[in-house]
This record gives sequence, structure tokens and C-alpha cells, in this order.
Amino acid sequence: MSLWLTYAWKDNDEGNFDYLVQELNAVGIETRYDKVAIIPGQRLWDQIANHISAADTQAWAYLITPNSLASQPCLEELAYAINRMLGSKNGQFPLIGLVVPGVCFDDIPVSLKVRLCVSLSNLNWKDQVRAALELRPPALVNNQQNQYIYSVTDEFNGTSQTTTIEIRTRFNEVHYWRVAVPRGSNILNFGTGPAGGGQIGMAQFNVVQGIQGDLDEYAIDVVGGGGPVTPGTSAFIILEGARPPFVAFGNAVEAFGLPVGSMEIGRF
Repeated sequence: MSLWLTYAWKDNDEGNFDYLVQELNAVGIETRYDKVAIIPGQRLWDQIANHISAADTQAWAYLITPNSLASQPCLEELAYAINRMLGSKNGQFPLIGLVVPGVCFDDIPVSLKVRLCVSLSNLNWKDQVRAALELRPPALVNNQQNQYIYSVTDEFNGTSQTTTIEIRTRFNEVHYWRVAVPRGSNILNFGTGPAGGGQIGMAQFNVVQGIQGDLDEYAIDVVGGGGPVTPGTSAFIILEGARPPFVAFGNAVEAFGLPVGSMEIGRF
């Protein structure tokens, strides 16, 4: 399988374009572009148009960067590719936008906005390009997600360090929430507060602390409260020192009860 790849020369100053070609060729996609396909001394644009229109060119791709979006030659090649697509059977000549991080969607040409572009920040981007050439959906990557959302903030103050761990739900509410940390962790504070704010509210209800137990092979300390944890309200726990290898989150069925069922472990 083969495609023609349009790009701005400036995007190869550090070898980024060469790397892209290398990776496409490595998965069996013959990648053609001006510097390997154009015959010196012959009319440039006639050759480019002929390559894009050639029967053995199965697709056209555009490395979309701020440089290529500002390049008139790149936009000329886009016009040739659109013409090839319009003349193909059922319009099935793929036009593939390869988008680098930082490009604003509003800046992408309209003819590519209406197609599913490929983000080069996606680890599965090469299979997505192959899928476009093979006229099939890309393989689904099974990216298993935790039930809860965890985030960690490390703060340094001279020689001391604190770690703030925030936990919130995706959709539901947890009324009697419990957080477990490795036994012996120095817990400075805990409670609920606005999601993303990092601030624990002044009023906390049904506070639970001093519970010890075991979780799998770990000895744990458990704290918690009764203010509900929701997508907009997080549970926070602040620890002295470096971040722990894990925290666990779960719920109780009554205000001062123990966690019920399995607590979910979030690792960092």
C-alpha cells in the first residue's frame, strides 16, 4: 500500500518528517513525497499532480503543522488531492490529516475537518493510517479505565515536601467515602472540596480516622467522611513527604462504618 505525503520542508529541520516516513514505511506503508519522487529538471507541479493522481497511489496524507498550514505549496497539493478524491469511485480516495499536538481544530482545512483526522499524539496512529488505506475502522485499543479519577500534586517548600491526592467520581455520588493509604503515612489533612481546586472545605461531616486494616498484601490506614464525593466535589488527602505508591478509594454504607466491598487501588 502507498500514499503521497504532503508536508512543509521546515518541518524536517530536526528530522521530524523523516521520522514520520520511517515509521510509516516500517508498518508496510510506502510513503512517497517530493524529494524521493520528483525528477530534477522537469516541471514540478505536473509531476506532483501526476503522483497524486496515479492509480497506484492509494491515499493522500497531509502533515498538519503551523508551518504546513501557512504553506501555499501544501495547499496546492491539497487541491490536487481533493480533485483526485472527487474523481474516484464513490469518493473513496482517502484524505488523511496527520495532526501534530498544538494545532487548533479551527485552523484545519474544511475538506479535512469533515474527515476523521489522525492525531500523532495517539499511540495507535500508525494503525489508524493503515485502516484508512484499507478502508476499515481502526482496531479498538482497550484502554481500561479506573472507576474513579485520581490526580496528584507534589509541593516542595525548601527541604519539605507534601503530596495532595484528589479523587472524584465519574458519574455517581459516594456519600460515605473512604480513602486508604499505606500504613504509617503521615496524613496532614483530608476532606472534600471543589473538584480541581485543591482546597478542602471548612465544614466536614461524619469524619472517620484511625481505622487500620489490610488491602491485598498492604497494611493500610483509612480515613473518610460523609460529605458526598461527586464529579464536581472531590475527596482530598494531604500527606507529608513523597507520593505513596498507591491510594485506595471506596465507600461505606453508614456514616462511621468500614469500607464495604473491594476498594479500588489507584497507582502513581
